[in-house]
Amino acid sequence: MSELNTDNEGLTRRKLLMGAAAGGGLLLFAGSLAACTGGGSATSTATGGSLAPKKGGNLRIGLTGGGLDESIDAQKAFSNIDQARLRNLYARLVSRAPDFSERFELAEEITPNASGSVWTVRLIDGAEFHDGKTIGADDLMYTVQRIFETQAPVASLMSFVDPNGMKKLDNRTVEFTLLTPTSLFTTPFGGSEAGIVPVGYDPANPIGSGPFSFESFTPGQQSVFNRFDNYFGDPAFVDKLTIISFQDDDSRVNALLSGQVDAIETVPYGQVAVIDDTSGFTTFKSDSAANLIFTMRVDTPPFDDVRVRQAMRLLVDREQLVQQALVGYGTVANDLFCRDDAAFASDIPQRKQDIAEAKRLLAEAGLENLEIELVTAPVQAGLVEASQIFVQQAKAAGVNVNLRKLDANAYFEGYGEWPFSVDYWDVSSYFQQMALNSLPSSTYNTGKFDDPEFNDLYAQGVSELDETKRDAIARQMQEIEHERGAYIVWGYRNLIDGLSTNVTGVPENNVGLSFYSYSFKLLHFA
Repeated sequence: MSELNTDNEGLTRRKLLMGAAAGGGLLLFAGSLAACTGGGSATSTATGGSLAPKKGGNLRIGLTGGGLDESIDAQKAFSNIDQARLRNLYARLVSRAPDFSERFELAEEITPNASGSVWTVRLIDGAEFHDGKTIGADDLMYTVQRIFETQAPVASLMSFVDPNGMKKLDNRTVEFTLLTPTSLFTTPFGGSEAGIVPVGYDPANPIGSGPFSFESFTPGQQSVFNRFDNYFGDPAFVDKLTIISFQDDDSRVNALLSGQVDAIETVPYGQVAVIDDTSGFTTFKSDSAANLIFTMRVDTPPFDDVRVRQAMRLLVDREQLVQQALVGYGTVANDLFCRDDAAFASDIPQRKQDIAEAKRLLAEAGLENLEIELVTAPVQAGLVEASQIFVQQAKAAGVNVNLRKLDANAYFEGYGEWPFSVDYWDVSSYFQQMALNSLPSSTYNTGKFDDPEFNDLYAQGVSELDETKRDAIARQMQEIEHERGAYIVWGYRNLIDGLSTNVTGVPENNVGLSFYSYSFKLLHFA
């Protein structure tokens, strides 16, 4: 699943969603970012129709909870709901627009030298933390140091950053001398766990500079925030934001339909029609390249045999999964991530179900009567349903799949432990995604993939400044993924969120997280 990785195997899953276009070159990252807007204004509306924005009210949002280990620390996130809190409490240097383009947030300017070995970040003037303190260079440097000291998941994306190579040029400007040149410098600074915090930051008293300030937080239950009127961008419409944790799909949907909450994320695909057909409620749908996955641990039998991994991929009828598990709200994938990246290898032939070849490969591996366990959980719409369907698909090749269903909390607690399990990822750039889940240092490398050729190519790609050459490297890496990778990427899911019809302001987006990356400042009541 989401969006950020850590280097400690014991840490649970978090998602870093912020994808940067990997094929961009220095000028893309330095010169073509949009001016700072703080996320823009709520000009788009949800599917319920165009309603005039009005200020005020308490917006209650139901999200998939992560249990008692939920976090509000700016550099930690254990679940989707953590991502939501961080993205509303803390502002970052850059963010993603609804169309997936990168734009400035707290940064006024980010520029490299000719070789990409030194980058200079200049902050916008006058932006404030929630306590009234002006955000400055010292805070940026402190945040980067804290990211590395706490082993924040986003640190794995900053492999080229030397925390000792930062130099304060003035109160708003920091110079970064990198360990290796890169054109991808901005990418990790848009991550959920890259929120800028003040020097001396205390997570027990979380001070940020996002559109909402902290009021209260009860892990596993709810968190309450207030509109920050001195926000550097367009302020939120609502006075108060209440984020409520739910452990399962049914309780979240029932909470919406009973009026306990005003909106929910990730409506189960089988209940979309129920919400749409209920007076006073609607769903908001966005296409995306967010991935749905079965993960195979390559360090554990039987998946340490590449023939088994190839066979498992051939058992999957992807079209059936999309049509039945996602009720058609998605598209077929090809065991590759990052469909929206310019370097995506769209010309690699689409993998299709081939039971005969799967049986041949398993026989060659001496595993004709393979029996395995698949761990699943309702942490993303469609995953449990897809798991149930796959059990039946595998039987055609004589593979007996025992399904083990966990609740969301148990899934996050044991994330990455199981030989065969479900997973999901949001929209990322190619090299960002690989840093998150396919390298030995990646915390979210749940497949324990460690391929020397692949690792070498990644190092080359991150340091390559020429866009064409970098894309060619990405293509080689995708060929390796497709042939011997650890992930069965079977589909790209649409985003479907549920709302009361008196809530509007949600822009269509393809960034892969609900409500345009949990941008609740855009939502308002009619």
